[in-house]
Amino acid sequence: MSAPPGVLLTVRDEAEELPGAVASVAGWATELVVVIDPRTSDRTREAAANAGARVFEHPFESSAAQCNWGLDRCTSDWVLVLDADERVTPALREEIGRVLVAPSASAYAVLRVNFAFGRRMRFGDWGHDEIVRLVDRTKARFGERAVHGAIVAPSVGRLAGALEHHTLRSLSQYLPKLHEYAVRGAADLVAGGRRAGPLKVLAHAEWRFVRSFVLRLGFLDGGTGFVVAVLGAYGTFLKWAGVWEATTRRRLDA
Repeated sequence: MSAPPGVLLTVRDEAEELPGAVASVAGWATELVVVIDPRTSDRTREAAANAGARVFEHPFESSAAQCNWGLDRCTSDWVLVLDADERVTPALREEIGRVLVAPSASAYAVLRVNFAFGRRMRFGDWGHDEIVRLVDRTKARFGERAVHGAIVAPSVGRLAGALEHHTLRSLSQYLPKLHEYAVRGAADLVAGGRRAGPLKVLAHAEWRFVRSFVLRLGFLDGGTGFVVAVLGAYGTFLKWAGVWEATTRRRLDA
């Protein structure tokens, strides 16, 4: 039987959610490393220290850079990367233990079960979510992007177990995150040379709503599915509006 992986969390202002994430790996993970954004203004540092984590602070540049910096502070070769609003299920813990006896890949994707307002989302854009989170840190790294860095690894396997993702707990909690992701997503697009006019901004937002609520059957999640689809369209609108703003400024400065 191989040793369980280490667990890495990169956080900012997560004093409320961090204990739940830690509890889901307590007594299982070989180590717990928490990297805190120095801009944190709540009691995240105390919550991490009370959980027995090794706590570091590192200036935030991007999600990928923060994760890569944290991976270098881990001592375990295999590391499970978590967000504070995620929970590791018992089934996923057991599966990881079996897989790490003889790994066939250098990183593994897991299913992520998304919750909005306490309800599990079964349809729409959040109905099927797969994300690479278990990595051999000696072989895999996060590729640089302003929002969520994608894992770059020689090979990626898939696990059947799931993470619970309590991402949308209330509008007051979620909207600031939505705005931040939109700004960072726009920066990614602008850096890639993308441009946008008003019609493209509107078209992207409309497509996001139609894809989530209609094509991916988000309407079957009822009112919650509708709100999630609208929020997704709103975030897409803000992201592409940021590209439009950069495009307009570029023309004015020319």
